[in-house]
Amino acid sequence: MRKALVFSALGVLLVTAAAAWAAIPAGGVDPRSGGLQINLGEWAIGPEAKAIRPGGVTFVIANRGKQRHGLEIRSLGSDDAIGGDDEVKTVRLEPGKTTRVTVDLAPGKYMIECFVSHHDERGMRLILDVREDAPLVTPPRPSGRTVAVKNFAFAPNALRVPVGATVRWTNEDAAPHTATATSSAFSSPQLRKGQGYSKRFGKPGRYTYLCALHPGMRGTVVVGNP
Repeated sequence: MRKALVFSALGVLLVTAAAAWAAIPAGGVDPRSGGLQINLGEWAIGPEAKAIRPGGVTFVIANRGKQRHGLEIRSLGSDDAIGGDDEVKTVRLEPGKTTRVTVDLAPGKYMIECFVSHHDERGMRLILDVREDAPLVTPPRPSGRTVAVKNFAFAPNALRVPVGATVRWTNEDAAPHTATATSSAFSSPQLRKGQGYSKRFGKPGRYTYLCALHPGMRGTVVVGNP
């Protein structure tokens, strides 16, 4: 019998998995440590990693879009692969809201999708592969003047550059994005996957910006020593 567990935005069943992940081999980090980020937006799902190792994991699910979304995690194999169940659902998330769901995943493949009507058909679905040999990830090193737009987030989301520097944003997501200053000081066009936008900063200051299409995505460029 299929069972659906609904978790509130207060993060029911949060557990600390630090002990289980303390021994991480040199050269990589288990993406489960600290919570596996999954960002939602129109019309895609951006996970921190598409393959993870079995065991306890806390999904940190953020709605970066303009519409309500909700996440469903469903086993494509065993009926008790998710801590004795085969399906987990969050509540519906309003734009800008975040929730946490802690589960214990057995090896196998899992469908992750938005359960709001027709959102999965528009692209908000993907397969999560849970296996013992899932790769560890290497934290990206800031290049100083570039921002990657990926997984419905700006990376890094805070950047400090000298006066006169040129910053370049590159979209790595399937969904389009923009880099738009909240002060209207600059705005990129809609960037499709692989497209970029550059802005030269000639005056010191703190420039906050967002994606006009997914306003939950925010970042900051600090120029000089304002």
